[in-house]
Amino acid sequence: MMQTENSVQLVAIIVFAVMARSLVRKGRRDPQAAYLERRQRIRPLLLEVLDPILAVIVVGPVLAHELNIDSWHVLAGLVGIAIGVPIGLLRSRVQFVRAIKSSQSIVLTRSNAEYLLIAVLVVLRVAQDSVRDVHSTILTLLFAALLALPIGESGARSYSMVEKYRNSPDEPVAMPGQP
Repeated sequence: MMQTENSVQLVAIIVFAVMARSLVRKGRRDPQAAYLERRQRIRPLLLEVLDPILAVIVVGPVLAHELNIDSWHVLAGLVGIAIGVPIGLLRSRVQFVRAIKSSQSIVLTRSNAEYLLIAVLVVLRVAQDSVRDVHSTILTLLFAALLALPIGESGARSYSMVEKYRNSPDEPVAMPGQP
């Protein structure tokens, strides 16, 4: 059964990666990308909406196993989500530059936190078997909280970005030679 779950998860990740690549390319081809400041990028809003789904696909099966241990692990997962939410809101506040409603995209400032979060997800995923073999309750509670944190972060950041997009005017980019 675990092999089937891993196969389904792998297929979902591959499908998401193909979609993400296509959407990232769309952002790079946007004519307004030529006028971005250093460390800025255009990201289709759909990619931002799909981000929490990827977080669930990547950590969901492992998190589900941890949450099934007992109610303390469920509480630890809720604490992880609660910690992730303000982190996601802060990241959206720092990263969001403006909306480009003509292409249903947003301009974001690159953040090193993005790469750190991906590294944490990879480390957690690699460490899952080792943690399952350890019978220290404190360690498994911490693991449950850390697995839930990126889900809260990603969901809050995505929601906040979509709200910022909806509430933003479409700001034209100043082209060279125009006032």
